[in-house]
Amino acid sequence: MTVKQWVARAAAAAVLAPGLALLAVAPAPSSAAPGDVPVAWAEVEDGALSGGPAQNSGDHGNFSGTGSYTFRETGMTSTMTVTVPEAGSYPVWIRYAAGPLSTEENKTRSMGLLTNGGNRQVVQYDMTSFADWETWRFARADVTLNAGANTIAVNCDRGTDFCRLNFDAIQVGGTAPDTCLPTPTTPGWTSLFDGTFATFDGWRKSGGGGFGRQTDCSIRSTRGSGVTWFTTQQANDVATVRLDWRRNDLNDDSSVYLGSTARTTPASGGHQVMIGDGTGNIVTNGATKAATAVAVSGALRPIGQWNTFEIELTPKRMRVLLNDVVVNTLDRTGTPTATGFVGLEHRGGFDTVDFRDIQALPDVAVGRLDAAAGRSRLAGGTVDPTAESTLANLVAEAQRDATDTDLSFVDPGTLAGDLGTDVGYRAAAAALPSSDVLTTMRLTGQQVTAALEQQWRAGRTAVVLGSSSGLTYTYDPAAAEGSRVSGVRIDGVALAPAATYTAAVPATLAAGDRIPAFATGTQRVTTTTTGLAAVLAHLDSPEPTAVDTAQHAVGVTFPGGRRASYLAGEALALDLSGLSFSAPGDVVDETVAIELGSASLGTVAVTDGAATVRATVPAGLPAGPAVVGVTGATTGTVVEVPVTIAATSSTTVTVSPASVAVRSGKATVSLRVAAGSNPTGQVRVLVNGVAQRTVTLAGGRATTTVGPFPTVGARTVTARYLGTGTIRPSTSAAARVVVAKARPTVSATVAPTKVIAGRTRPKVTVQVRATALTPSGRVTVKVAGRSYAGTLRGGKVTIALAKIKKAGTLKAVVTYGGDPFTAAGSTSARIRVKKK
Repeated sequence: MTVKQWVARAAAAAVLAPGLALLAVAPAPSSAAPGDVPVAWAEVEDGALSGGPAQNSGDHGNFSGTGSYTFRETGMTSTMTVTVPEAGSYPVWIRYAAGPLSTEENKTRSMGLLTNGGNRQVVQYDMTSFADWETWRFARADVTLNAGANTIAVNCDRGTDFCRLNFDAIQVGGTAPDTCLPTPTTPGWTSLFDGTFATFDGWRKSGGGGFGRQTDCSIRSTRGSGVTWFTTQQANDVATVRLDWRRNDLNDDSSVYLGSTARTTPASGGHQVMIGDGTGNIVTNGATKAATAVAVSGALRPIGQWNTFEIELTPKRMRVLLNDVVVNTLDRTGTPTATGFVGLEHRGGFDTVDFRDIQALPDVAVGRLDAAAGRSRLAGGTVDPTAESTLANLVAEAQRDATDTDLSFVDPGTLAGDLGTDVGYRAAAAALPSSDVLTTMRLTGQQVTAALEQQWRAGRTAVVLGSSSGLTYTYDPAAAEGSRVSGVRIDGVALAPAATYTAAVPATLAAGDRIPAFATGTQRVTTTTTGLAAVLAHLDSPEPTAVDTAQHAVGVTFPGGRRASYLAGEALALDLSGLSFSAPGDVVDETVAIELGSASLGTVAVTDGAATVRATVPAGLPAGPAVVGVTGATTGTVVEVPVTIAATSSTTVTVSPASVAVRSGKATVSLRVAAGSNPTGQVRVLVNGVAQRTVTLAGGRATTTVGPFPTVGARTVTARYLGTGTIRPSTSAAARVVVAKARPTVSATVAPTKVIAGRTRPKVTVQVRATALTPSGRVTVKVAGRSYAGTLRGGKVTIALAKIKKAGTLKAVVTYGGDPFTAAGSTSARIRVKKK
């Protein structure tokens, strides 16, 4: 981009005396005396020369018109005709040079001035220089003129005059000499020639010929080949020279010299930019870098019209713009000298090329930003690399553009300056002093996240890397190491851990000392592009380059810890930090808008980059993943914090049968969870508060069993639905199941089967059985009014009876009294007694 596109060019000053014809009719203001305004300009060489041998001293530079004349001997005269609008007294400003002669002759000199053929007066001329004849001054004489045409002559009479003077031109009228007003100088620039003699006097020629100041306030090459040099050296490492030039004929050629080491002919060192034959070509050390013919053809204006060169020098590049179009670019090698001379070529006696409005800037405009980009600052103004900055993000974006990668990062600690809206090379180079070239690599999403986590490595000062646009994430600096970063997105899409992304970082950062994850990148390529070069290319645009004012990284903490999910009516609380950049001039948000899903939660104030969000979760939001959106309308910052909106649930449980036997009985537990339609998930079954098993819902239902139970007694059965990401857990009311004693089976046998009255003692064997256990306890047998007892062993006991005296059939009643696990039971057996 050209300087003219980012700094408005000052309009050329009005020319008061474009020529004698115009000056002859220029009216004076009604309130001015006749001589208060310039009314005529006349060149001595254009006057009627007589009394020879007068000598045209065009070999001395910095003249007006096409040369000057030396007046040495008696009779030498130049008579000039001027026309004034009215009669009166007029000042005549005489431009002359009185250079060095012999010691006794280096003094004030004099010559005659005749008006209308008479009225001769002697004018004194002080020395203009003791070193050269190219230093000019104006002497004043006052004359009386008639309305209309008059003659004014400079005349040498050695009888009364010293002579030995060079005369250039005269101005009639005006309170000061020089009819040209200075072309306005662009702020920050230095005018090398602004149309006035004052700046023209800063040039000195080398070789024959020279340049003459014209009545249109330009300078024109004439009278032979050579170079006119500006005597003060200009910056050569970083500089811009801008000038207007005009060719008056197809054969007119010239050149501009920059960075020459001496004011010689031919030029010594530096660069030559050609005009005319090979317009825009760059000649360096005899080698020519041709301009782009198509670009020159499209930009060049016709013969007789003004063109503008803008020539830019940086340590690595020279660029020539013709009428705002880049027509040539040269890579500079080595280290350029800090300063050098600027020169204008006068190619030959017949090459008349005009120049005007020559300005120099010790810088190169590289572009404009639509806002300032600076480093982060603490409250006292100290640079703070631990916070995100617009400058670091801008540099990262430039690096991404230069390498055509997905991502780019920069260590803000390597930045040493800030950028305003108008960016020059020197400011950019000061902001990016590192000579690091960029390294490209491939990183997985997991490696990118690891790199972001390592901004807060233990034992190292925290740093927030500058990042290219599109990358956003949230972080909690108080969280445990390795779990601080969340919500990483690229262009709004969640970072995929296994996917690969291309990234560009400066070589030092790529080495991995500061961020070890960068050392693990694959397919690494070391480029030749530096961060500075990337920024210069990024800003090279006719339109202002946008500064990303949105935060890429925002701190998010949940007071009391992040909750798994939120129900309607519950409180949502989160604290935000890092919402504002802090460099002077950075755009900031005074408030941010908060949304939860589709519901607006209003706005909250932002103070020093922090905001406190306290809200109630509104009803009506669908269960499932949701996003707390934070938007800054001014900066464009968008923060997305994922949360979960949950639904409530209710769980019921039934148990069947209501009673089961100890150690063997099982009860069927029927479960149902209500939460919208067909909730999924798991339900945990508890007996007396102790988890027994976990079952999976199908269609909101599940069944399982409980038992057997080791002891007798009542049990409570409850079910706890464990919930899902979108359904809150719930616990059922308790159901009751009774664990009862086992029902026994009691059997009895009598032996022997043949009992003889009065002789045999029968025995009754009792067996008590129960499922899943061996009954214990006492057994009684009643026979014929007598009771016998025994204790079960292994569920069995044999009881001996007394001899039965009478024959017949007797009934033995057997009774089991039960134990802690077995209920009581009974049976009977028949005893048949026979006679002896």
